[in-house]
Amino acid sequence: MPASLFYLDGDQLIPDSVTRGGWSDDAQHGSPPSGILARAIEMVATAVPMQVVRFTVDLFREVPLQPLTIRTAVVREGRRIQLVRARLFQDSTEVGQALALKIRVAGVDTDGELTGTAPVGDVPSPGPEDLPILDWRDTFGSGADLPRFHTDAVEIRSIGGSFLKRAPGESWFRLTRPLLADEEVTSFQRIATIADLANGNAQAVDPQRWLFVNPDITLYLHRLPEGEWIGMRSEVQQEPIGVGMTHTIVYDRRGRVGRILQAQLLDRR
Repeated sequence: MPASLFYLDGDQLIPDSVTRGGWSDDAQHGSPPSGILARAIEMVATAVPMQVVRFTVDLFREVPLQPLTIRTAVVREGRRIQLVRARLFQDSTEVGQALALKIRVAGVDTDGELTGTAPVGDVPSPGPEDLPILDWRDTFGSGADLPRFHTDAVEIRSIGGSFLKRAPGESWFRLTRPLLADEEVTSFQRIATIADLANGNAQAVDPQRWLFVNPDITLYLHRLPEGEWIGMRSEVQQEPIGVGMTHTIVYDRRGRVGRILQAQLLDRR
């Protein structure tokens, strides 16, 4: 198994250098903190089998490349829903939090009625095996020789040059490292870790000249993705007041699984 994103030392999560992001050489990418918050929330026991259907992450400040701890609390307990909060700390400073809504999962006699209206089978094409691996080491980050999450811990295969040109984006993503050593990444942990990358999938400004930092992630899932590959179709709207929003439809090889929304804080580099 490849080296993990974090290592456990008692109740502390020690980040590997590969968790580094592209906006700062001293801070993590938004993806690894999201992943460990998802893991903590998923570990909270439920009265009946449940699935996370909404996962919202708020990062209050840059998450440093320093040991972290997580505290969880059940906000609402029930047999049909559960609401869980996970708080992320570096020493005594709270650097972020996640709030997750779980809904019970059970066999329902639908009689063919529960189908929805969205084109759930509309899968991005071509598939990841038919696309080159994205090389964007010089796009984000000042030091090309430093390990970073988006270049060294995830494989991205983009359709039509997503991440490298100003346009809506369509890409496939595969996490190449586990969150923790000797632990298999669950389906929910995988999509929660990858979700932050939607912010760069659609480009509207030059990342060498502009910052478009997303301080939040909201992931909605109507079912958990299957397999290693996660597909995303993203678009972004940005306003001259310095605010933007990225909207993403999320897929696996079978079809749609949910959506991601992210706010953007825009500023010149």
